[in-house]
Amino acid sequence: MIKIVLVDDERPALEELTYLLNEYDFIHIVGAYTDPKVALEVLHNTKVDAAFIDISMPEMDGFMLAGALMKFPSPPLIVFATAFDDFAIQAFEIHAVDYILKPLSEERLDRTIQHIEEQLKHKGNHLAPIKELISTNQNPEKYEKLPVWKNDRIYLINKADILYCTTNGSETIIVTKKERYIVLDTLSALEAQLDDQAFFRCHRSYIIRLDAIEEVIPWFNNTFEVRFLQCEENVPISRRNTKTFKALINMK
Repeated sequence: MIKIVLVDDERPALEELTYLLNEYDFIHIVGAYTDPKVALEVLHNTKVDAAFIDISMPEMDGFMLAGALMKFPSPPLIVFATAFDDFAIQAFEIHAVDYILKPLSEERLDRTIQHIEEQLKHKGNHLAPIKELISTNQNPEKYEKLPVWKNDRIYLINKADILYCTTNGSETIIVTKKERYIVLDTLSALEAQLDDQAFFRCHRSYIIRLDAIEEVIPWFNNTFEVRFLQCEENVPISRRNTKTFKALINMK
């Protein structure tokens, strides 16, 4: 039995795809979701073989959702859906990532299912091309929000609300004025998603938002700590990054 989840912000599209997939007796639809955040939460605790994902969705589009799924220990096969036969379709074909062009064709869907069956026989081979496609098409600056975890729920937070990011070795944490969130990225991967003019990697374990700094505190060995408004914790500036930090904030 092939377990599949469907994600599309348009209910009619979900119903049509559900109807067509129900014709296959070896396919089990685990869930159909109009909200990609809800789908991500479900998939965090539920293993499926494939995910049919619409590309054009508000806040979290198909590339963003697929990127989050690729961070899971056992990510599903990704089948993108789109209503536009543009350059992205050619990219999918080149990278052997499957897609469905709306409106749906039964013949095309049948080929997609066959492709899924073939990929599942050699599971793992599909991850590299999908990751390459996501990194090629997903411009980090395009998204002003980031998907984060708190109490097994997904939230989309504005990058402008971030005070600093840190890691304790096993988790990467984003700190805002009101909350602390966990992300599935490493600190280096998170750094790549943030605007390098607004954020600064001040320490191997910290990224700070420069315009959120309230106070710069002299520390030992000519280094500094910084303090943020409505935040009790201070963040260190490493010695090797002190000169760059001072230049960024015009500190003499």
